[in-house]
This record gives sequence, structure tokens and C-alpha cells, in this order.
Amino acid sequence: MDVKSMERGCHQGISEADACRSELVSLPDDAARICFLRRHRRKLMAALHEAQEKLSCIDYMIYEIERKQKGGGSDES
Repeated sequence: MDVKSMERGCHQGISEADACRSELVSLPDDAARICFLRRHRRKLMAALHEAQEKLSCIDYMIYEIERKQKGGGSDES
């Protein structure tokens, strides 16, 4: 990842946090804020789990490539 895309991601994260904060303060009461925060948390957890699945897939691909290298490059499938 290059510096510019990292900066974009950082700015996007800040923008999301600002948007979340501004929406949170605009809600009428604590019950609505809790509901909003719980919904937002579920959304973030779903995104986290999706990213974890992608990482697991990448880890498996790395494992398979390294296994083939150690085994002399023969494909045993």
C-alpha cells in the first residue's frame, strides 16, 4: 500500500468518525444513541469478520505456496 492510499484511508476513517459523532449528538436521547451505537458496532464487527476471512484465505494461499516450494515444487492435488 502506498502512502497516498494510506492517507486516503486515514482521512476516510476520520470522516467516518466525524459523521458518526455528528449523527450521535443529533439523536434525541440516550436510548436512541445506544441503539445507533449498537447498530454501528454490528456493522463494524461484520466488516471485521469479512476481513478476517480474507486474511485466512491469504494465509492459506501463502501456506500452500510455501508447502509446494519445500516439497520440490510438485503439485500433489
